[in-house]
Amino acid sequence: MSFVDIIPLGGVREFGLNCLALQTGAGAILIDAGLMFPRYNITGIDQIIPDFGYVVANQAKFKGVLLTHGHEDHLGALPHLLKQARLPVYGHAFALEILRRKLWEQEIDTRGLLHPIEHGARLELAGLGIEAIEVEHSTLGCFTYRIESPQGLIVHSGDFRKTPVAYAAFSEPARVFICESTNAENAFEARPESEVIASIEAIVKQTTGTVLVSTFSSHMARIQGLYEVAVRNGRRVAIIGRSLNQAVDIASDLGLIKLEPEHLLNPEQLNVTERSKVMIVCTGTQGEMYSVLALIARGWHNFKAREGDSVIISARIIPGNEFAISRCIDQLIDVGAEVYYPGVAEVHTSGHATQAEVVKALEWLRPAIVLPVHGELRHMKALKNLALETLAQPPQCELMRAGQVWRLDEKGLNLSGEVSHGKCFVDGHLTGDLKDEVLKDRRHISEGGMVVAFVVIDTHTREIVLGPDVFSTGVVPGEIEQSLMEELGQAATQLLNQAQLRESENAVIGERLKETMSRLLKARIGKKPLVKPIIMEI
Repeated sequence: MSFVDIIPLGGVREFGLNCLALQTGAGAILIDAGLMFPRYNITGIDQIIPDFGYVVANQAKFKGVLLTHGHEDHLGALPHLLKQARLPVYGHAFALEILRRKLWEQEIDTRGLLHPIEHGARLELAGLGIEAIEVEHSTLGCFTYRIESPQGLIVHSGDFRKTPVAYAAFSEPARVFICESTNAENAFEARPESEVIASIEAIVKQTTGTVLVSTFSSHMARIQGLYEVAVRNGRRVAIIGRSLNQAVDIASDLGLIKLEPEHLLNPEQLNVTERSKVMIVCTGTQGEMYSVLALIARGWHNFKAREGDSVIISARIIPGNEFAISRCIDQLIDVGAEVYYPGVAEVHTSGHATQAEVVKALEWLRPAIVLPVHGELRHMKALKNLALETLAQPPQCELMRAGQVWRLDEKGLNLSGEVSHGKCFVDGHLTGDLKDEVLKDRRHISEGGMVVAFVVIDTHTREIVLGPDVFSTGVVPGEIEQSLMEELGQAATQLLNQAQLRESENAVIGERLKETMSRLLKARIGKKPLVKPIIMEI
């Protein structure tokens, strides 16, 4: 009996971590493998990626990875997967070149891994006939996939701005439509990119100082438009930011954008160039702490914003980043710059399908089953409602959870099981090795600071040789720290003077020290910092 298992490993009921497996009796494929950035970084986590345990354990079944496009939330986790399972990756040359450089940084051999495809390309993988159809989004080389399966036509939308006309030409209705739901909640009309560029140009014309534009590093159409605005208005363009420079280099090498060297400015020349002759294009649309925009806002960059300058944030503010970007805006206004951003100026347009475009896709595809992805639960629910309202024959709509196995066969689509799933944390060079206890300690320190008690005990006599010495960081102001540490030291000494306790295991001594000091700290300062006893034997 033929079947197709649809298994989301991420990208449902949340933004980021986009990753979905399709499995048949002949094998499996993965569509995307994206990451997520933590909204609140008090624990020091750099990135969050899907748990690829199921893919790695069954890698013999997986025949390849299809990339819809080159955004981090769709390909950013691939280096971590390919370290464990060398699967062939298919995608547009632009996306693959972004991936290649990530793999080089991780010292992963790319030979035989990356396979560029173009619009109209056809693949046969895992018993599935796959056709790549190029779509418009906010970066280059984006695909929707038409997948002929043993159980009928499956369409994966990828991220799209305009419904591809190819949908209208399909000879049969889709049995399953896996569709992004980013904008399904709100009815609005997306402005054409040309109108956004025209709005930015109007700001440029009235600016007497430097124009600084922060945009997504992979939005090549926006970057090409900004370059042309600068040239028309007698400005040279300084491109600042590692990811931005890398994306521009890749697009230029592939002939996908054209920036003439005489109109570009080395960032080192910014402070010796007339400000009215400069446009800076930089990273930092989300107020990331060490992004170029944030560094300029805080005055930590060589370039200093000032009165007469215009700062344009030409990007959507992703939920969770509102505080960080608001802080940047306030800091830039404080030094006299004019700041323009979505909500106060027409400087951005969505790269995702509006309700009208989703309705058009539904009407053209006439799916029997709709599976919303790429959104939080409310966005997915809004897409479900839209599908039920739009189609004369109401489709089956499921709001999937990560790890669920949805089996498609002649009986329909039914939940049939669950695979290993979850989130793995990336912290520097550590991936997935961080335990809850580590993150709990980091959060504890960030909230209350840390107190350390150091004691040395003679192994044979169990007498105190040194200490207890108590010191802290981030607990109280310096003027009261000494007296508090002395009081904690006295309490620790009184406890350790109990001969019976000293005869105990070091773990027991440490636990008693921790309890005693925590109680005292709570009584004196009203909070419990992380208390770390260190007991050594000599």
